[in-house]
Amino acid sequence: MKKGMASAGLTLAMMWIAHFLVDVMIGFWSVYKTISGVDLAIAGLIAGICPFIGEGMQLLFGSIGDRGYRKQLFLFGVAATGVSSLLPLYESYFYFFLIFLLTCIGSGAFHPTAVAITSGLTQKRKGLLITIFASGGALGLALSHMIFSLWYLHFQFSTAWLILPALVLVLYTATKTMPGASDRPAQAGRRYGFEALRKLFGYRDLRVLYFSQVCIQSIYWGMMFLLPDVLTSKGYPAWMCFGVGHFVYIIGGAFMMIPGGYLSDRFSARSVLLVSSTMGCALFYLFLLTPYLSIPAALILLALTGASLGMANPVAVALGNKIMPSRPGLVSAFLMGMVWCVAEWLGPGGGGLLTKLFSENAPTFALSTLGLLFCVGTALTALLPSTVDQEFELDLA
Repeated sequence: MKKGMASAGLTLAMMWIAHFLVDVMIGFWSVYKTISGVDLAIAGLIAGICPFIGEGMQLLFGSIGDRGYRKQLFLFGVAATGVSSLLPLYESYFYFFLIFLLTCIGSGAFHPTAVAITSGLTQKRKGLLITIFASGGALGLALSHMIFSLWYLHFQFSTAWLILPALVLVLYTATKTMPGASDRPAQAGRRYGFEALRKLFGYRDLRVLYFSQVCIQSIYWGMMFLLPDVLTSKGYPAWMCFGVGHFVYIIGGAFMMIPGGYLSDRFSARSVLLVSSTMGCALFYLFLLTPYLSIPAALILLALTGASLGMANPVAVALGNKIMPSRPGLVSAFLMGMVWCVAEWLGPGGGGLLTKLFSENAPTFALSTLGLLFCVGTALTALLPSTVDQEFELDLA
C-alpha cells in the first residue's frame, strides 16, 4: 500500500515537473515576437495556425494514449516542445512557423497523455489531482517570459541551452515505470477518432461545456499573447512588459487552480465556472479601459484577472472526466486540445488581426473587442448541470 502511494506520488511529481517545462516553452513565442519586433498580424497568424494544428491533434494523441502508448507520447511531447528554445537562432518567418508548430504538436501529445495518467492515480479526487497537475503548467507559463527575457536579454546566453532540463527529464522518465502510463484501455480494440468527436458533440453537456470553454479560453490566450504589447502601449517599464506582468497574470490562475478544483469537488463545477467568468469579465475591462494604473495596482488587477480566467479550464476538464470517466484521454483531449486549437486561433490569431483595425492603442482595443466572447461563454456555462447524475458512455460499436 505504502509502495503504491509512493509510486503514485512520484508519478504526480513527474507530471507536475514535465508540465512546468512544457508550458515554459509554449510561452516563448508570445514574448519573443514583441522583443524582436515581429508584425502583430503575422505573429498572430503563427500563434493561431500552429496551435490549431498541434493542439487539434490532442484528439488523435488522446486516442492513441488510451490504447496503451501514454509513456511514448509523454516522452515525445516533453522533447518536442523543447525546440521552442531555438527561436532566436533564426530570423525567418518560415522557421518561426516550423519551430512553433513542432512545439504545439509536442504540447498536443503531452497534455491529454499527462492528464490521463494523473486522472488514473485516483478515483475520488480527480478534480484536486488534475488541478495540482495544471498548477505546474500555469507556473511554467507564468515564468516563461521572465526566463526567456532574463536569459536572452539580460544574461545574453544562447536560449538553446534551455532545452537541457527537458532532455534530462525525458532520459530519467524513460527508465521509470509510471502507474497508468501503459494501462490497457477500458474498451480495448475499439477504434475512435473523428467519429468519437462527432459523438462527443452529440452529448449536450459536453457540447455546452466545450463551447463555453472556447469562449473563455479565447480571451485568456488572447490576453496572454497581446499583454506585452498592451503594457508597452500604456507606458510601463520593460521589466513589467517582458516578464513580471505576464508572470502575475498567469500565476494568479495557478494559485486559484487547486482551490477551484477543491470547490468544484465539494460544491458545483457549474457555480465555480460562472463565478470565475463573471469576475473575469469585470476585471478584464477594468484593466483594459483604465488609461493608466500605478504599477502595484496594475499588477494586482492582472493577478486577479488571471485567477478568474486561469482556473476555468482545469475545472472544466475535471467535470468532463466525471461526465465520461471511461475515456480520460479522449475527454481531456476534447476539453483541452480541441478547445485550445480553436481558442488560440480566435484569441492570439484573431487578436493579432484585430490590431490592424485600430491606429492608436491597437492591442488594447483589439482585446476589448475580443472580450465580447464573455457574454457568450457565461450564457453557455449557465446551461450546464449543477450535478452529474448520470455518467455518459461512448458507444462506437
